[in-house]
Amino acid sequence: MNEFQMKKYLFILLCFCTFFIAKSQVVINEYSAANYDSFQDNYGEYEDWIEIYNTTGTSVDLNGWYLSDKASNLSKWQFPSSFIVPAGNSVLVYCSGRDEIVGANAHSNFKLTQTKGNEGIYLSDATGLVVIDSLTIIPNQKGDSRGRTTNGAANWSVFQTPTPGGNNVGAMQEYATAPVFSLNSGYYGAPISLSITSLNNDIYYTTNGDFPDNTATLYTGPITVGSTQVVKAVSYSTTANVPQSFIVFNTYFINSTHTIPILSISGTQVDDLLSGWPFSNLEPEGTIEYFDANGQLIDKGTGEYNKHGNDSWAYNQRGFDYIMRDQFGYNYAIKDQIFPNKSRDKFQRLILKAAANDNFSFEDGAHIRDAYIHSLSQTADLRMDERSYIACIVYLNGNYWGVYDLREKVDDHDFTDYYYDQDKNNLQYLKTWGQTWSEYGGPAAQNDWDTFKNFVLSNPMSNQANYQIVKSQFNTGSLIDYFLINMYTVCMDWLNWNTGWWRGMDPNGDKKKWRYTLWDMDATFGHYINYTGIPNTTPAADPCDPSSLSDPGSQGHIPIWNALLTNQEFFDDYINRWSDMKNTYFDCTYMITYLDSLINIIDPEMPGQINQWGGGTYADWQQNVQDLRDFINQRCSTINASFVNPCYPQLSGPYNVTVIIDGIGEVKMSGITIDQNNSGWTGQYFGGVTLPFEVKSGTFYYWEVDPINTYVYDSLVDTLSLSLLGDVTVTAHFTPPVEYKDIVYLVVPTGTNSTIDANGTILNAFPSTVTYVLGDTVLLNPTIDPLYYFDYWEADSSVIIPNTNTEQVSFYANYLDTIRLHTILKPTILSFIGGGDTLCVNEDIFAEVYVDFNGIAPFTFVYEIDGITQPSITTTNNPYTIFTKQAGTYTLQSYADATGIGVTSGSAIVVENMPPIAQFNISPDILSILHPQAHFIADTIRIRNWIWNFGDNSFDSLSYNPYHLYADSVGLYQITLIVTDVNNCKDTTFNQLWVKDEYWLYIPNSFSPDWDGINDKFCISYHAIREETFTFNVYNRIGELIFSTNNIHELNCDKGWYGKHRESGKELPMGTYVYEIYFKDFEGWKHQDFGYINIIR
Repeated sequence: MNEFQMKKYLFILLCFCTFFIAKSQVVINEYSAANYDSFQDNYGEYEDWIEIYNTTGTSVDLNGWYLSDKASNLSKWQFPSSFIVPAGNSVLVYCSGRDEIVGANAHSNFKLTQTKGNEGIYLSDATGLVVIDSLTIIPNQKGDSRGRTTNGAANWSVFQTPTPGGNNVGAMQEYATAPVFSLNSGYYGAPISLSITSLNNDIYYTTNGDFPDNTATLYTGPITVGSTQVVKAVSYSTTANVPQSFIVFNTYFINSTHTIPILSISGTQVDDLLSGWPFSNLEPEGTIEYFDANGQLIDKGTGEYNKHGNDSWAYNQRGFDYIMRDQFGYNYAIKDQIFPNKSRDKFQRLILKAAANDNFSFEDGAHIRDAYIHSLSQTADLRMDERSYIACIVYLNGNYWGVYDLREKVDDHDFTDYYYDQDKNNLQYLKTWGQTWSEYGGPAAQNDWDTFKNFVLSNPMSNQANYQIVKSQFNTGSLIDYFLINMYTVCMDWLNWNTGWWRGMDPNGDKKKWRYTLWDMDATFGHYINYTGIPNTTPAADPCDPSSLSDPGSQGHIPIWNALLTNQEFFDDYINRWSDMKNTYFDCTYMITYLDSLINIIDPEMPGQINQWGGGTYADWQQNVQDLRDFINQRCSTINASFVNPCYPQLSGPYNVTVIIDGIGEVKMSGITIDQNNSGWTGQYFGGVTLPFEVKSGTFYYWEVDPINTYVYDSLVDTLSLSLLGDVTVTAHFTPPVEYKDIVYLVVPTGTNSTIDANGTILNAFPSTVTYVLGDTVLLNPTIDPLYYFDYWEADSSVIIPNTNTEQVSFYANYLDTIRLHTILKPTILSFIGGGDTLCVNEDIFAEVYVDFNGIAPFTFVYEIDGITQPSITTTNNPYTIFTKQAGTYTLQSYADATGIGVTSGSAIVVENMPPIAQFNISPDILSILHPQAHFIADTIRIRNWIWNFGDNSFDSLSYNPYHLYADSVGLYQITLIVTDVNNCKDTTFNQLWVKDEYWLYIPNSFSPDWDGINDKFCISYHAIREETFTFNVYNRIGELIFSTNNIHELNCDKGWYGKHRESGKELPMGTYVYEIYFKDFEGWKHQDFGYINIIR
């Protein structure tokens, strides 16, 4: 088969496997999730779009119809109003998430992601149950679309010039098969020889990070990679009308290893961007590969890069942002839990900072300040949003580029949507960096903030009602934490720079009050330029310094701060929050230990950083880190005194506060939680403010404050407020938890009418469980069934008082226990008849009625049938069985044993029923060995059980209308059906079935190699095939050969294929794959076929 024929077959088959073409009036005609910069919607945005085409001569209104990207949720978006598809014309739906129809512009409530591999497009009618048309989304290259070859046609094509709203013209075949590398990316200890293959295509490649095209180097043989390089390759088909393939790329690290994760970035102009001015406005496209510290590839993709940083761009090692672009067709996010302290595991946007203005050695920094402060804030759970951090190594176009901070982007709607359910259409996000602008929310964001600011500044905040209004709109705790960390770190670059604050507007989301984010924190701890103009940049900086600033940035943060300090509740919260932090995360020892933990991570990599960029020595860097430690130690050892004098003279102290938990319970003091596990916790707090205590859990008893007679408080209320006058010890007393014991009561033997009175509760159903407080006294008084005698009590653990042989007793509930009341049946002469049965007219079987006796043999009794007396019977059998063929009601008339006359009871009913008539049909009534399955259809009503025997020594089937596969051989088979109706009557019938001989082959269309023991491997079944002629190949969607075998036994079900790549051995992703099979049957006929296999994970 030549390349053109192969491509034709693969294209047609993939279309058949992927797209479902409904026989309907309206069809999905074209779509694009690769609309990066080609086609704008009515908002000027480049959104995903779907074109819907009306094949008829009459207009169709989609009002009430549904559109979805998930088969599991067909009613995801409903057309909310009239939306007409004109006859023989088309309409567009933008997948923007806006959820609206405005004129001729429809916007769904979802977006499309073409590289996830699990999305489709589903158009359903107004019932939401009938799918009119559907398809599975297949990735396109940037700017391309997929559509029907012509409007409404059955076949689908690639369009490199999409036609949204127009006629489908310019259709192309599927993309050329992408190249395959012989080696995986990662660490190699020596130069490697790399082979590249593609199905009869021309391959072009680069090794300098540039994107290859047909002007790049033509591949003619293995490539020697002698140093770290990024190899990229693309295929061009020799067949006309076939677009170039997707690009494949790998980074090979030769004799280079690291102790932290690695990002390999590359692209035709990425190095231009990072060379600085005049290229700082470039936003080049490029690839990214994310490796762990062991050189194992975690994920990769393509997207775009842009400048990150300002002053730091004066250095040769520059920061940048990366945005993964699903529209490019490779990936939609870096999929990994990059940051250990965050649950998020998908990142479209990332920040790479070379420590910014704390860079070593361009700015004589410690290469850690910004990351340290953000990470410390995150660890302390400050009420802000921080850029999560890990350290990494960056390679640019295969060249080592140094130690970087890998950071989570905070000022991004993906961040707010993931953590707080506030998407980009429900944000007000303001940022000040020299000037202020609205990142999200437009002019309304600034207007709303100004309105709030004006309220604070024009109304007295000492008025608690005004303050409550402020708290309803503003996270005052976030303001306190934002000022605390900037004040404590002596930040010199905030308020007029590097300040961001936002709120969510979705009422169903979180964070609906204005709150702050941390931005660049490298101008801290005495380092870099005092852009804000704070009065003192030394460790002795006054805590009141922020209040002395006028209004840097002109957004009112300082005026709001000063206004809120006039409110006693806010002032108390601020001072106590400071003490919380000073006692924990801002403690000298903790801060230094935490700093050193981060330094230890980058320390092994700093010699490489210094060797790359120069400007200093490893000893110079260590000294810079020590200077940072010294500043922190000086700052945290003196700052407490500054709060009292001269900053807030109304304060006193600080005083030692010790909290003791007596018992089991939990108390929150300000922001510190103390329970029985850290009882005796001690910290320092100021007098002059109210220090709050609150019981959070446990059975509270009372407070005790030492020294006594110094504070006025209600010891029995679970909240406590103290204005400290000196050192104090607060003890929270908790009542020991009540312990309960379950007691299970039983009566032996079971089934009697005996009851037990347990502390006044009558127990008459057994077993019965009663719960008591530990140590309770339980009084037991039984009432014994008249047919029984009391025998004795029995307990597993408890002591029965006075003894077990007394009827009325007591015990203490000190254990989980079972108490048994034993009784003995009184001797009584009794007889009982029972055991009703059924008779069937067509069966020669006796019904059975039994008679039970209590007494001494022999037993003599007389019974009646429908009131007619039967002959007397004497027997020693107990029970005695009456075998009968007579229907009626059976009762006992009299009974006596060897000692005298007894009592009779019970009755039995024997019923006579008409039998069913068994009959069935077979479809088809003649089978071939190629299709040896028959459907057996029973034609009998009111049947309870079916027993099918298929005449081939297989197990019987109990199904109503079973299917059966005759897998053994050709022949004539007798099928037997035995039916049993609801009355237990039976009938039997027979039929015959002929199985003829033919060759056959069964190939499953899916399997799920998820190792749950169910359908984990792909295997085939066959008959009458010449095994030496067998060939089986599997291709992926881009035509790459991923599995091949000429040995049919490798696909027997005792072996099988587990969905792994034939070369790499890696598990293949979930999706649809094409197979090609060739063989001859025993008669010599050749067979060649194509089909598809679904891998489900």
